[in-house]
Amino acid sequence: MFARPPLASLHALAALAMVSLSTGCTVVGLQVQNLSARQGEARNLAAHNGDDRAAALLKQAVGRGVGETEKISDLVEAIRLTNSGRNGSAQHQINQTATETLVSALQARQFAPVTLRDGKTLSVASGSDRTMDPRSADELVPASALRIERLRVRTTQGGAGAPYVVRYVPSSPHLSGQPGITPKAGITEAVTAVLRSDRGQPQLVFYRTSKDDDVVINGRRAKLAADFTAPLAYMLSKGRNRSMDIRSLIRTDLTMDQAGLFQFSPYDPDKIPVVFVHGLMSRPETWVPAVNDLLADEKIRERYQFWFFLYPTGLPVWATAAKLREEMDRFRTTLDPRRANPNLDRMVMVGHSMGGLVSGLQIRTGGKHLWQQFMNTPPEKLDLTPQTKERLLRIINFGPRNDVGRVVFFSTPHRGSDLAVNPFAEFFARLVRLPFTIAQRDMITIRQALRQELRELFVAPANSIVFLRARSPLLAAILNLPMKPSVPYHSIIGDRGKGDAPNSSDGVVPYWSSHLKDARSEKIVPSGHGSHENPEGIAELARILRQHCSN
Repeated sequence: MFARPPLASLHALAALAMVSLSTGCTVVGLQVQNLSARQGEARNLAAHNGDDRAAALLKQAVGRGVGETEKISDLVEAIRLTNSGRNGSAQHQINQTATETLVSALQARQFAPVTLRDGKTLSVASGSDRTMDPRSADELVPASALRIERLRVRTTQGGAGAPYVVRYVPSSPHLSGQPGITPKAGITEAVTAVLRSDRGQPQLVFYRTSKDDDVVINGRRAKLAADFTAPLAYMLSKGRNRSMDIRSLIRTDLTMDQAGLFQFSPYDPDKIPVVFVHGLMSRPETWVPAVNDLLADEKIRERYQFWFFLYPTGLPVWATAAKLREEMDRFRTTLDPRRANPNLDRMVMVGHSMGGLVSGLQIRTGGKHLWQQFMNTPPEKLDLTPQTKERLLRIINFGPRNDVGRVVFFSTPHRGSDLAVNPFAEFFARLVRLPFTIAQRDMITIRQALRQELRELFVAPANSIVFLRARSPLLAAILNLPMKPSVPYHSIIGDRGKGDAPNSSDGVVPYWSSHLKDARSEKIVPSGHGSHENPEGIAELARILRQHCSN
């Protein structure tokens, strides 16, 4: 048995954890370069290419005292002269810098048309399925102005035009009909600004590079320049921007209203959703390294969109799974009420740690398969208040979803963890405040209906920490539930680089708990419990996603 630490020590530990986990663990560092600094860089670029006609036009355009028409005309001509510049060449740099300067000049006049000195009219293209109308954006930021830190790679590609980040705030009319808008950050998207000719007149177009990055410009097919990391980092900077959250574990009662399924970018009916589910004391931001790496794969960018489930992690797993089912139903009703889109029938669930348990319950069958493991009386026949009975039946009665086509488990404790069986875990379990209370009379009725040997389980708070105890009958009950046979599932498991599986552990979850004998594939990676952030773990997820969209 573990020795019980003094109560004062436990309270001190809890206070320290609350402070460190509530304020630390920032996922991305971001600095935005101001306009004057970017103009200075443009002048330096022009000065270093003094003999070049396009450089001279750029230098003249960013000079002081230049009239608006002259400035915009010079920029249009500089862009035209450098359209064929090779990636990385001085001509290409001048082209991108002139495009950014042109966008800034037009932004200052709300993107109204401009009559140039040659009599032609420069316009801005309106929005469509493949293009973005900058007048609808709340923020439009050049990707080159963003200094991003703490991510392993920055996913970019060379090509025509200048990459931008467009942001829509949560209240934007443009987001009408989007079911998963993040409350603080809104939604961001990668776009690329390109100057093209439209019936002989110059036109500035913002292509939605997440939709299509291979376009025809002035009669030639061209790959667009793009920065796929910038929208992700910028969105994070507008939100919580941390991967851990102990408050959502302890004060589940205060954070339940924040639970939901959220989008990273506008819904695309042509792409398959990947639903990421975080684990204990975590948040959706924990998936940022994986998403950033996945965006580097062109096939994955073309075929997938990413959704994230946020929930208070103190909830018992069954209740969290019920909330996720509700959210997935809400998304489907909003986006595809006739259930006609086949991409929404091929969703991939990806869960880390406890999030893997929640994800797995989406392809299992509950009902009598669940309650018969605990009691002999059907829940419908228990003498409970209507509110308690409704909540109990909602959690217990479920079937496998028809819209989930594959599940990926990262470091999932299917049989629990020994770390959940110690005095510190017990202390935190008793701190958890759930968003609902059960009347004493109902609690007595439920306990009396349970089999004698299982009644102790419901003496302690029935929250997630209690759920995760090693060899818990609650977890065994999940493993006993039938899984939908047509849905393949995969395991990605850390061994801390020791190569000692099946006797291994990721430091939190041992191999014997993570292993599922009927998994379609199992990958051991040299990581701790964060196998979802490990490069080899992410590469395995990419392999699985490529396989899924090829089938």
